Amino acid sequence: MSNKRLCSSVIEIAALVLCSLHCCEAACYFPIELQGEYVMQSTSVTPGGQVQYSQVNITAEAIPIWGHCHRRLGSSVILTDSSGGANCSRCFHIELRSRNVLQVRTEGLDKCYTNQDAAEATCPNEKTLQQGDHFKDIILYKTKDLGGENITQVYCPINGRFNFIYNVNDGSESKTECPDPVSELDNCPSGSALNLRFQRCSFDNRDVTFQCLGHWSGPADQRYLALRDTRPGWNRLPPYRCALYREEIGTGNVYMAFSSDSTCSTNLRSATAGYETLNLNVMPAQVWPPQVDTSNCRFPQWSHGYWQHMYIEGNTLTYKDHSTFKTYTIRCLGGDTGIGERFFVFARTQCGEEMYTCIWLKRRGVNVLEFQLGLQSSTYFNDTLCSDSNFVPKLWITQGRLERLQESPCPVAGEYTGVIPDATNLCAKLSSDCRYPEIMYYTVSDCSQPEIYEERQYRCLGQWEEDGRMYTYTQRRDVGTYECFVGSIISNDEIYIKEAGDHCQRNIDPMHFGMKLTRKGSCFGNQPNNGINQGSGGFSPPRPTTPGMSSRQPEPTKPWKPITAPPRDASGGGERNTASALKYALMAVLLYVCQH
Repeated sequence: MSNKRLCSSVIEIAALVLCSLHCCEAACYFPIELQGEYVMQSTSVTPGGQVQYSQVNITAEAIPIWGHCHRRLGSSVILTDSSGGANCSRCFHIELRSRNVLQVRTEGLDKCYTNQDAAEATCPNEKTLQQGDHFKDIILYKTKDLGGENITQVYCPINGRFNFIYNVNDGSESKTECPDPVSELDNCPSGSALNLRFQRCSFDNRDVTFQCLGHWSGPADQRYLALRDTRPGWNRLPPYRCALYREEIGTGNVYMAFSSDSTCSTNLRSATAGYETLNLNVMPAQVWPPQVDTSNCRFPQWSHGYWQHMYIEGNTLTYKDHSTFKTYTIRCLGGDTGIGERFFVFARTQCGEEMYTCIWLKRRGVNVLEFQLGLQSSTYFNDTLCSDSNFVPKLWITQGRLERLQESPCPVAGEYTGVIPDATNLCAKLSSDCRYPEIMYYTVSDCSQPEIYEERQYRCLGQWEEDGRMYTYTQRRDVGTYECFVGSIISNDEIYIKEAGDHCQRNIDPMHFGMKLTRKGSCFGNQPNNGINQGSGGFSPPRPTTPGMSSRQPEPTKPWKPITAPPRDASGGGERNTASALKYALMAVLLYVCQH
């Protein structure tokens, strides 16, 4: 992001903060993950059937076309709108389906209540959400992130090369438009897009590329996929599409059906019944080289299972690289006899690229691993691929386990408080629950009044000590993202913490760049602490997964980043986070950003 655009972004947020100080009394804010510019399908459609869109902006405190944030109730929010004269309240249930897609459900935009309790009574619960018929379903497609940045690329769930049969079910004809399985679909060279090449169809040959916007699970094990048609000027069908898909177990073949507009319901009933349908058949895979096919090598048992972007079983590791959007299928050839954690491997991408390389796996915690792929690869087996010189010291990719067999307690227990560095009127609190020591709670509030700006819940997945610093890998429970923290434990009652990015950066000093937290009390909860020493704030061994979860649910309020300290230089967190500078530090951060 350029300095000019970054300054502009910070100024916009500054205006919102000043508004909260002087104009608004209610402490109700939207998480930063929801904020941005979106489009939604309008109710009005042109006579020719072309879909029209309305723009929807979500700011820190409002969705202007629907109202101002009055109260958050988990994933639901009460919005109030007085633009029509009388104060109108409605409940909106908002779910983050992906970084680029929101699903909004409400009783109806034509209904409103002057009584806020009556509006709250219309908020959906788990049962009514499953039924679905009680609510208007609105899909919001993000067009710009907070600060005006383009949307984030996401991986497509359909991976590899396929032939397909295509059919349009518009009632105007009975024949199949592309009856021969010679048309092709792939996600090459980027796993964030689907490329379709229509051949031997009832219409002229054409190529279509869909940008993947996100995918999610729905009722009855249905899988949804949101796409954007990237063809310029193409207007016969809407540019934003929603589909249902299903992968056939055993064969890898995929069934996919599209709605006829930008909703996820119009003329769409299942993965095989929709306005348009695709039957995708996997193209025959290349055979593995004999050296690969006959290898008895296996990856270590502790690494087997599903991770954030990886799956490991036996001799095979599948990795989705979210920086290059390449999917690697990696086969183990043999272990390096030196370090015992490096493995010679043969790797193949979803587009057919092949190479010999080395992978280094490190077990970091109960549910955390880190790995590196060798800097150099080769077209033939080379026993130097696992040498020290082929790896970068302390530059790892961190992964959290999706299938937790044990929970990992957080490294500190109790209640800790501190002041945000360079924002001395903002207080932070880090606390834990005796009953669920793997969960920690973090809040940022005004030191002089009870207004809360940020409230988050984290699940600790694992931690380890390296060079005298403690690294803790966590998952945000409200939005599902993964974050790493680095800390220095000075004593039982004093710690320093700092964010360390998605992959646990090693060049961050929490003593210099982080926030000091002081212990104020023991953990809360009515049950014993299951092994955590409340007096020491120390560590305990992992325990079996607890089937129940804490009844306390997060109510995300005003979102700011970074959450432990404004950045002081690039090694302390990076320029991009300055757009999240906190309340009383706004002028200092603005000066810093615009001068650097």
